[in-house]
Amino acid sequence: MKKIVLVEPKTRKEHVFSTARMPRLGLPLLGTQLKNAGYEVHIYMETITDLPWSKILDADLVGISTTTSTSQEAYRLAGFLRSHHIPVVIGGIHATFLPEEALQYGDYVVRGEADFTFLSLVRSLEKGELPVDIPGVSYLKDGVPVHNPSQTEVIDVNELPIPDLNLFVQSKISGSVPIMTSRGCPYNCSFCSVTIMFGRGFRYRNTEIVLDELSLYQGRSVFFCDDNFTASFQRTKELLQGMLDRKIKLKGWGAQVRVETAKNDELLELMRRTGAKIVYIGLESINPATLEAYNKKQSVEDIRESIRRFHDYGIRVHGMFVFGSDEDTVQTIRDTADFSLETRIDSVQFLMLTPLPGTPLFKKLEAEGRLLTKEWELYDGHHAVFQPAQMSAEELQEETIKAMKRFYSLRHVFQNTFLTGWGSLIYRGIGWLLIRRFEKHNRRYDQILDCFQKNSARTVRHFYRRIQVKKDGKLGEAGAANHLKIYVSENNGTFYLTLRGLLDRLTMKKLNRYLRDLLPQHCFHLVINTEGLNILSEKSARSFTRFLDRLGKRVSRIQLIYKVEENNRLSFIKKFSIKLPRFELLPGKR
Repeated sequence: MKKIVLVEPKTRKEHVFSTARMPRLGLPLLGTQLKNAGYEVHIYMETITDLPWSKILDADLVGISTTTSTSQEAYRLAGFLRSHHIPVVIGGIHATFLPEEALQYGDYVVRGEADFTFLSLVRSLEKGELPVDIPGVSYLKDGVPVHNPSQTEVIDVNELPIPDLNLFVQSKISGSVPIMTSRGCPYNCSFCSVTIMFGRGFRYRNTEIVLDELSLYQGRSVFFCDDNFTASFQRTKELLQGMLDRKIKLKGWGAQVRVETAKNDELLELMRRTGAKIVYIGLESINPATLEAYNKKQSVEDIRESIRRFHDYGIRVHGMFVFGSDEDTVQTIRDTADFSLETRIDSVQFLMLTPLPGTPLFKKLEAEGRLLTKEWELYDGHHAVFQPAQMSAEELQEETIKAMKRFYSLRHVFQNTFLTGWGSLIYRGIGWLLIRRFEKHNRRYDQILDCFQKNSARTVRHFYRRIQVKKDGKLGEAGAANHLKIYVSENNGTFYLTLRGLLDRLTMKKLNRYLRDLLPQHCFHLVINTEGLNILSEKSARSFTRFLDRLGKRVSRIQLIYKVEENNRLSFIKKFSIKLPRFELLPGKR
């Protein structure tokens, strides 16, 4: 086992920040350790490049990282790889909280921080041994999930290598280079999964090690990807002063900070001198009741003052807000757009509250029956996935989009040009383009939301139909076998269509007619099982592909399950043009 491939998948669902291309550091850290241990490692980031399947299928093992919104794509990739007998390890924050779900698709799951467990797992598999003693690893034994105890020792971030970003197979990472200087967050926002994953205590990398890494990227833009870069003012000042002393000159840098950072003049001056261009601040809300509910420990006046102070030092502010708390109304969203323009925030991120698995918020809303769907790719902050307390889900979705369009309107594009420079103009121009692109791609989501809300109160329903055709008044040559059985069921907003028997031109016509009335006008997810389906001819296969294309006008996501042993199930789909944006082929049971 020498060839290891690591993949960071992208969600297939379009959202406002789909174009973001900066890699997360989890896979480069693991890949660097594997490389140092003598393995051949390649990392692919799907937001930057199409996955080269000929090379991936040549791997001895594939590791896939997950967030909640990318988990379904990760599972699709894992299922395809396992059908080719390639071992798959799934890790990341989503798999950490739902390991048994991930085990349905991968061979192994690495929970929590995998820095010092992934390499041990690879070595164990290389020996043909079960990872019985490796902490934080989940696997199946005789079909039963086994969850090894989680790692008890806190990861010492100073023992981690400097991540080798050259392991990304595509061309060099463009834009900002991610640098980690710490892990963890002492705060405990109710909707955030960071503290559950990494703990509430901060762990800092040695300042000299960070400076050594920064020196590799002289003249480049850098993003400090800590959850709170300025959690310790003294430590951040030490790092920034070290950059000045060692004459490390960056093109510019950005980081995530909290509002209290703006209260320290010495820190602000060091930020300006070392090339700070932009800060990303979790402002969250201008509703005091919401700030208290989120446990943010900041006031609206703190927010207003921090924006002014950062601007005084020529640093742009990217304000991140979250709409949809039980204290929010439609007016809260509208007032936030007004506030953002009034205080001249350079760019904003208006997100909808998203109950991520593992968080107190998720458990609360699930217990109250307020989750509308568990289609994880919609859990990206840009789709309403739960029932708010003081507005409808449709209102939350619609008003958030309106607020984004209002802020990123052409009349406000030049607002901050003479305050914080051309960077603000560029950000707002890109925002104008992205929000309108997102609105176009997401046009049907209101109708899908309506479908989710109806289904949340509806019991599972099943439908069965047997189509038996006659030719010239007589049964065909196959007699009673010359038929098509249709099974339709629905659960939690997902429709399941199972087809068994013979598919020819006549049964295809009847199938099309029956499903026209059975499926709603708009639904999100349809699973079609063709494992028991026999395609009579190439013309029938062509008719079936046209049928799938027509379904694409009513369904956002279609998964087709084919029988692994019969390659024709896969070949007839590849042979004809399928234009659906969300069409996935999945191998059936082996």
